[in-house]
Parts: sequence; structure tokens; C-alpha cells
Amino acid sequence: MSPSQPDPAMERSAGILEKVEGVIYVLAGILLAIVAFVILGHAVYLFATHIMAGDFGAAVVDLLEELLLGLMAAELLYTVTVSLRTRSLSAEPFLIVGLVAAVRRILTISVEASHLFAKDPELFRLALYEIGLLVMAVLILVVSIYILRRARPGIACEGEAVG
Repeated sequence: MSPSQPDPAMERSAGILEKVEGVIYVLAGILLAIVAFVILGHAVYLFATHIMAGDFGAAVVDLLEELLLGLMAAELLYTVTVSLRTRSLSAEPFLIVGLVAAVRRILTISVEASHLFAKDPELFRLALYEIGLLVMAVLILVVSIYILRRARPGIACEGEAVG
């Protein structure tokens, strides 16, 4: 075999592995879709349960938390779909999932911290530190997404013309 000619056995092996990879992506996509629907169904259930109990604050907070979790699953599903179509992996969807996760955690801590102030000032202070770190993470993720979009030719950032 010369270096310029590929080995037929290696080519067959690579083809088989590519098909297996495709099957794994399809199965992962199906499971992610199921997870997203379950999360959204659970969000509706929690919302209705809290509304019937008259706890409107908890209803809104739980609904937001569950919807953001569902958006994370949907963004991962989108990543799998794009990977199947393009046969490549992009960093941006993962950055978006991280951004949504950080915002979700900020919301959760904010609700929990409102109860901590009177009970335990030290835990409240730690919650504020965590929120500060999460806000820094959000800023870093937003800047990263912006840089990635600026680096790709033909894709405009908000308010910019393509060309």
C-alpha cells in the first residue's frame, strides 16, 4: 500500500464508525426531545399545583425555572441536529446552554436569598457572592458568543448589516 492510497479495511472501519456515530446522535436527539417534553409537562403540572394552592409566587418561580431547563434541553437538541447535518460541532450552542444555566441559577438563588437575609446573614452574604460570580460568568459567556458571531463571515450580530 502506498501512502497516497487509503487502506480499504481502514476505509470500511471508518464508514462503520461514522454510521454508529450517526445512530448515537439520533438516539441522543430522541432522548433529549423526550426530556424536553417531560420538563415542559412537569412545568405545567407544578404551575397548576401552585396556582390551585394559591401560591402565585412559587408558581411563577417554578415555571420560569422549568422553562429555562426546557430551553437548555432544546438548545442541546438543536446542537445534536446541527451536528448531524453539518458533521461538525459548534461551540456557540454550548455557550448558550451555559448562559441559560447561569441565569436559571441566578433566579433560583435570588428567590432563596430573599429568605436568608433575616435567618442567616452569613449564608445571605455567600449567596450574594455566588450571584456575583454567576453574573461574571454570564458576562464572559455573552462576550464569547459575541466574539464567535463576529468571527464568522456572513453572520451579523444584532444591529449590524451582513456584508
